[in-house]
Amino acid sequence: MEPIKIVIFVVAFLLLLLLGRKLLVTEELHGAQVPEPLLTPDSPAASEEATDERNGRVVVGTDLPFPVQLPELEQDDDGKYNRPEFLNYYFSQVDLLHGPADPRCFFDEFFVETRNPQDEHVGTYKFLVATPAGLQRAMDEERQSLLYLEEHTIVIDHWDLTLILNAAVQYIIKSYQGLQNYSDEHALPETDGPV
Repeated sequence: MEPIKIVIFVVAFLLLLLLGRKLLVTEELHGAQVPEPLLTPDSPAASEEATDERNGRVVVGTDLPFPVQLPELEQDDDGKYNRPEFLNYYFSQVDLLHGPADPRCFFDEFFVETRNPQDEHVGTYKFLVATPAGLQRAMDEERQSLLYLEEHTIVIDHWDLTLILNAAVQYIIKSYQGLQNYSDEHALPETDGPV
């Protein structure tokens, strides 16, 4: 094989690897590893658009009323809960108050932080949220003719924070209940003594 073909192959492989990492969909975090939002209230990189004019802070979900109706948090006889607690939500770049510059053309990562009330485990779910025009813009910017999207993707026709958060919450509750059922089905049988 010619050296130029090897170099092209390696470069193509690295680009695909980079794209795959960029589209990584879910982060499972343990205990103290909870990340700070990419735009934190004290971040010097926070733009004027991403701040609350009243006090100069970047607005995250904990600063706003939760716009989605949640089922009551209930515990069954086995000590398992019907859903996690929702702690926070934020976008990587889009400001929660003002939304994207073009409501019909955006592409961003959306994070929802939850806590399992049973063991206090904190986790962060990561979603890719985009409009069709935003997906096309991302493909054009990356000069890609193919965009591979994982399962944690929300495609919406225009900016609607309540609709986006509701879709994420429904997915998280469904996943949480599935994990609860999975742990019940795969629990080790109880014994009277050491095995």
